Amino acid sequence: VVLPPMLQGLAMRHARGADAHGREYVEVTWGLGARLRVLEAHGPRGSWAHGLADGLLLQWSVRTGLADAAEVAVDVESAGQWFGGGHFMRQLWPLNHATWELGPHFPFDNGPTGLNTLVSPQFVTSTGLLLMADPDTPYLHLGMNTPKAWPERRWGVGVQNLARSYLPLAKHDVVGGQDACCGNLRLQARDGYDLDGVHHPLKDWRPDLSVDSEEAASLDDGDQGPLGARGAGAASPAGAGLRGSPPDPEQERGWMRLDVAMCACSDVRTATETALRTMELPQRVPDLSVIHDPIWTTWARYHSQVDQAKVLKYAGEIQERGLARSVMEIDDRWQTRYGDIEFDAKKFPDPRAMVDELHAMGFHVTLWVMPFAEKSSATYKEGSKEGYFVRTVGKKGTPSTKPGMFRWWNAPKVAALDVTNPEAVAWFVSKLKALQEKYGVDGFKFDAGEPCFLPQRFATLRPLVHPSDYTRLYVSEVAGQFEGGVSEVRTGHRTQGVGVLTRMGDRFSTWGVDNGLQSIIPTLLTSSILGYPFCLPDMIGGNAYFGRRPDEELMVRWTQASALMPSLQFSIPPWDLSEQAAEMCAKALEYRARILGHLSELAEASMDALEPIARPMWWLDPLDEETFHIHDQFALGDDVIVAPVVNQGATSRDVYLTEGTWQELMRPENVFRGGQWLQAFDAPLDCIPCFRRVPDAAA
Repeated sequence: VVLPPMLQGLAMRHARGADAHGREYVEVTWGLGARLRVLEAHGPRGSWAHGLADGLLLQWSVRTGLADAAEVAVDVESAGQWFGGGHFMRQLWPLNHATWELGPHFPFDNGPTGLNTLVSPQFVTSTGLLLMADPDTPYLHLGMNTPKAWPERRWGVGVQNLARSYLPLAKHDVVGGQDACCGNLRLQARDGYDLDGVHHPLKDWRPDLSVDSEEAASLDDGDQGPLGARGAGAASPAGAGLRGSPPDPEQERGWMRLDVAMCACSDVRTATETALRTMELPQRVPDLSVIHDPIWTTWARYHSQVDQAKVLKYAGEIQERGLARSVMEIDDRWQTRYGDIEFDAKKFPDPRAMVDELHAMGFHVTLWVMPFAEKSSATYKEGSKEGYFVRTVGKKGTPSTKPGMFRWWNAPKVAALDVTNPEAVAWFVSKLKALQEKYGVDGFKFDAGEPCFLPQRFATLRPLVHPSDYTRLYVSEVAGQFEGGVSEVRTGHRTQGVGVLTRMGDRFSTWGVDNGLQSIIPTLLTSSILGYPFCLPDMIGGNAYFGRRPDEELMVRWTQASALMPSLQFSIPPWDLSEQAAEMCAKALEYRARILGHLSELAEASMDALEPIARPMWWLDPLDEETFHIHDQFALGDDVIVAPVVNQGATSRDVYLTEGTWQELMRPENVFRGGQWLQAFDAPLDCIPCFRRVPDAAA
């Protein structure tokens, strides 16, 4: 623990005791300014630490005003290679290579420190260390190998951040190199989001900001509706705040408190399995059609120029080519105004006939939605009268009577659904289900949900303990009403138990690890070890932003990298590039067809323990040091190894096979002994290096 300078030199006092749950602890205090409690790393049922074993829980508290934060720092290199933390704009694997600047830890859309749409303060290391922080810690900040100095950074939302640096930087990119970095994983509980040099939309937000109306006071645990139906996050401090329970007394008395669990496991796989035991299990698996066959989306091909004729033309091309298909996702802008949950009658003159025709072609149909409404929309006019949107609180603490408007990645400004209001959630969900009933739509692509897409100093009907509570409630209470189907989300906070696809954030149509092709395998693996097995990679070939579309090589290699992931989606059709690209992408899908049964089994099994579908190479042999640095291969279950080419111009690559006997998936006569590298393995543009384990008896 990091002791504030003014407390250094004070005599330490030791004591023993037991907490409210009967757990014995050892306590060390430094005057009245700091306290460290150490107890067994096993939390009560329903808590974030329930299910942990073989470790200690540190409860480190510092009085506000004595320091900027209650901080725990862990040496990085002595613990081995690190994995976890969340999605980043530059997804480095392992994290040891990164200089993760200190900053707030909540879901963002290219935010401070490079954080993206899915985060969790959970880490495992190659030596078997599991480190987890309470994910609902007020004002939680994290950093790793933090530079001793970094430039002042200002972050907005959406396109405002496209000109910013894509973080985290690699250590060799920092002036002074490794010597200029602290060498620690830093975890902090602070007294606010106001951190020098880091500017972002929630900098002035506090958890005590709420509408504080008689209506909010009248809502209790007996209320019906989506919030109560799933327990309002009953296991978490955030859920307790929503139910009106008082905050931690230490917070009331002006303390900053950080709870960190550290478990010494036998290896990195065991550490990951231990972490997964703390999480809620999904009760339903997404519809297996989206596990078996590609999703096709209109976004990157048409962007906002989509209409009924284009959708049917696109679907017809897919059908004519005999390509596998599960969903046709109709993206921005199928509605007239943002927030209107109704088709634009000019662009879609007969939505029911369109949906019926798509069904006849073998597609499910989903629509892009987000929890926003622009002022001119019918949804805004209806919801604002009822108080269904998030408001703002002025500097004097007075809540606005009108919804708070804010910028997002499109124009105009919008208001956000108040997901802490059960009536607002029920109203919004009822509109979506009415759309399904009217037109036969099968599900939705739930976009946004990150707390950065809220007004500054936002105020909800019930106060949020942590900004990520907005994300949790959006996923569990809104998208969760459609679990087990073909719907998807792109964000999450303690939502592993919601049975929907969790999509990666938007990718660029580039090769690099900075949000291009080379980022998708590390991002997939990070999703897996954080407890999100139903990972949907972003669109093959990227989003064609900045007027940059993928060329033939990038499109083919991206298809190959995605072809054996838990799910996949196309938008830019390969035949728009060339017939040769179309043929090679179709060939990549033949690899997937060979293992569909295996994918189905893995998806069904993931409900039992959140065991990943796509696994890091170290999952197969967690004591094999060769596996710890492999960032461009993955395993499907324990019996398939996938090693796609992700470097521009390459027609071969080194492939690592763990112990055992392996055969090529498409050429089973080629058999290899594992525990070795296959140097310069031949991988022409139409080939995916992919291997299936040979049972010992057969070998």
